[in-house]
Amino acid sequence: MFEVGAVMLIAFIGAALASKAKQSVILGYILAGILIGPNIHLVVEGISYDGIIRDTTFIEYLSHLGLILLMFFVGLEFSVSKLKRTKAPAALLATVNLGIGMFSGVLLGTALGWPMIDTIFLAGVIAMSSTAITAKSLIELKRLGNPETEFLLGMAIVESFLSMVLLTIIGGLMIKGPGTSMSLTKLTIGIVAFYLFFVFLAIWVIPKTVSHLRKIKSDEMFVLFALGLVFLSAALAEACGVPAIIGAFFIGMVFAETKVSDRFEEKIVPFRDAFVAIFFVSFGMLIDPSMFTQVWWIVAIAIPIVLLNDLIITAILAYFLGFSSRASTSMSAALCGRGAESVMYATVGSKSIGVTKGSELYPFAGAFCFIMSAITPLLMRKSNWISDKGSSVVPKSLRYSGTVISKTLGKLVLPSSFSPFKRTRRMGVALILYLIALIAVIATSDVLHVVTFGVAVIVTIGVWRVLLTEVRPVARNMNYSNLGGGVIYNADTGRFVSLFVFIGLLAVLAVAFLFTYYWQSVLIVLVVYFAGILVLMRNNYRGNNVGLRTEVGTYSDGFMVSEQGHEVPVASNSIPKKSRWKRL
Repeated sequence: MFEVGAVMLIAFIGAALASKAKQSVILGYILAGILIGPNIHLVVEGISYDGIIRDTTFIEYLSHLGLILLMFFVGLEFSVSKLKRTKAPAALLATVNLGIGMFSGVLLGTALGWPMIDTIFLAGVIAMSSTAITAKSLIELKRLGNPETEFLLGMAIVESFLSMVLLTIIGGLMIKGPGTSMSLTKLTIGIVAFYLFFVFLAIWVIPKTVSHLRKIKSDEMFVLFALGLVFLSAALAEACGVPAIIGAFFIGMVFAETKVSDRFEEKIVPFRDAFVAIFFVSFGMLIDPSMFTQVWWIVAIAIPIVLLNDLIITAILAYFLGFSSRASTSMSAALCGRGAESVMYATVGSKSIGVTKGSELYPFAGAFCFIMSAITPLLMRKSNWISDKGSSVVPKSLRYSGTVISKTLGKLVLPSSFSPFKRTRRMGVALILYLIALIAVIATSDVLHVVTFGVAVIVTIGVWRVLLTEVRPVARNMNYSNLGGGVIYNADTGRFVSLFVFIGLLAVLAVAFLFTYYWQSVLIVLVVYFAGILVLMRNNYRGNNVGLRTEVGTYSDGFMVSEQGHEVPVASNSIPKKSRWKRL
């Protein structure tokens, strides 16, 4: 009982200090755990301190319950109706953001010489954004009413779901269980049976029984039923060879759209908060502070990787999909926080078969989450300044072409109450086929790897053709003069936008294909890709701004100064009649 009481009191002090410093309470919990855990050893003027708690067995068991309850509430926040409102933008941004983050982590782990198992969990720690820190920062900065916030929360929903699916596969393959590990066939059957069971619950069982659950008047009986349901779902997941937290997540997701979800939150939140605090304190207790000297340089590399992916690349992608520059930067800055999700990957990874870097993974995750969670609120507050400064240093040619891409793709991707352009499902189906082909390239080897790559290239060409068909009517009827210069040959604009996307998809395939053979070649592919994109955008700018005549208030390069002092492309009638593009 002493251990439990000490953890609870220290967790309270850590949370209070973190709140006073306007930081996430998660940071306070982890720091408190480090200070009272068995791995700390301090000597001050002959007085030694070796922590308060030496035996962490019981605390770790309670923390496991806390993690299960935490993931149940993450699933409970999964709203299909919210996802429907954000639709394609949230799904695209979340998938690309998570994909680039995981790839960056794998690239870092490979460069460090880590085994693949350790590398995958390192990538998970680096890639997973914190939903809690994002939501907390949005509330503190009073941005819940911003137009882009709904898309940001939609991204968080999609990313949480994808991270759970990924952890289902990784954890099922590597997690330790009682006895020996199961065969791949049994694991596949178990995972499929697990998902089918929850689909059955969501479609048939829960809709017919939720009315009976609402009739439970006693809060005590309701809480007992809810907790029993959560922990039995976790046990079912383990029986299927899947981490227990996945079962808790999916049972929460099943109840997310029901009328009892609010009651779940109201009655079980106190239990969740108490056990989750124990989980984070327990995580801190397992961190050996002496290991910080060995991982600080990995943290120093990982932080710029996250800022490059979340703050810059995601912002650029969001802008290309039709969001404004400031909205894009605001969304991307909110994704930089790291917390429960990263800690979860580190915890699961430490219990996996064959992990050799567990002693480094824990302190890395602790220090990494601490720093990223501390700087995220600052990045969010300065997001408009970052956006304005970034826009001011971008060359005119890139601003011009980026504006054209943003306006064109925005009409196809962003939801609108009125859209003169008919949207079809072909593009969505094409992208799903591309994603399946990409996964096949990543998962195969030897001759099959080459074959799947060839098939994936054919699929990518098909995606390009579908996109060209979708983009043409938009470009043909779009007025680009107010945002992106006097584009007369709008058919050429359609080709430019579709080619821009096609090159990106092809580069991703090349990276997935070559990584297996020689991972350093990936860097060459990326350099060639970015150089090609810059040339493409510059040629598009030059083609649309050749021979523009100089008028009052207008420069000869086709830009004029607006009332706000920004250079804006203007229309012209002196564009050459000859088309710049050859039919591909």
